[in-house]
Amino acid sequence: MNNLNQTVMYVVSRNMKVGKDISGSLIEEFSAPSPVNRAEGFIRREVLVNREAQDVDIIKVVYYWKDKDSLKKWHTSREHEKMHKERNKQRKNAGKPQIDRKSLNMTFEDFELVATLNAE
Repeated sequence: MNNLNQTVMYVVSRNMKVGKDISGSLIEEFSAPSPVNRAEGFIRREVLVNREAQDVDIIKVVYYWKDKDSLKKWHTSREHEKMHKERNKQRKNAGKPQIDRKSLNMTFEDFELVATLNAE
């Protein structure tokens, strides 16, 4: 059993409440491979969606990192900055609307994963 005071990995959740008109596009973008997949310490990304509301979808993107330092290194990297600029350029070239971060109603949550239980 893991020592519950020891961090197993670092988990970051980005939560967005978005209009149905841009939901599919965002899910597609977050589901595609990107430079973060090659970042040191990156483990995986999960994309979850709740489509129950009539006018909005709730999208949660969960990133798993080896540790908090790996996440900090990625966020301050040129690759991270370049990825966002490229994504905006690709949206524009594809004729997709530019997304204002405020329209995403984004919230951030960071966690230390201390335990995981699997099916027996």
